[in-house]
Amino acid sequence: MTRELRFKSLVSVLAAGAASLALLASTEAGAAPVPGCPSFASQAAAQEYFLGLGGGPRERVGGLDVDRDGVACEGSSGPYVGFATLGYNRKRKFLYGIASMPPLAAGEGFPCLEGNRAFPDGPRRLTVFKVEPGADRAILGPIGAEQRPASGRLVWRADRATLPPGRYYAAFEEKVRLSPYRPNECPGFRSHEVGLP
Repeated sequence: MTRELRFKSLVSVLAAGAASLALLASTEAGAAPVPGCPSFASQAAAQEYFLGLGGGPRERVGGLDVDRDGVACEGSSGPYVGFATLGYNRKRKFLYGIASMPPLAAGEGFPCLEGNRAFPDGPRRLTVFKVEPGADRAILGPIGAEQRPASGRLVWRADRATLPPGRYYAAFEEKVRLSPYRPNECPGFRSHEVGLP
């Protein structure tokens, strides 16, 4: 066997080995398919799973968020939680955010656009937290969010002249429980942590 032939043989074996490893890795990565919406007990359970896998408007997780607004399994039954964002306008010095909320299972309106711990028909409220060692610190809130019933969104804005660099998130309060025997239809939820300002 010539030197050139041995070299080509070695390259072929190495290429075949690399292809096998790549196939094995892709098989392992795709070993657990993402369950469909009917697999979850509620929209909130699907949302928790979706966010746990890094889901969001830019990150698809299976077919759980068809319209890519960050809300998984719209049309599933309650409890219902949304997808919230948090930002800071450096030039004008204010914090802001939007929460996209899921509709009722029947598709007739959005059940969790209003209500807080004290009043079922009051504004949906949120608090902004700074992530710190030990317990996170509330830096702003509670703030009432404005309802947008046509789009199923909650929007808010709050002036904040200074914002020390760090990681922050917005946490929405739960709605007052209407029945002591059933889960809260509108539990609390929070945005991803983001580095600001």
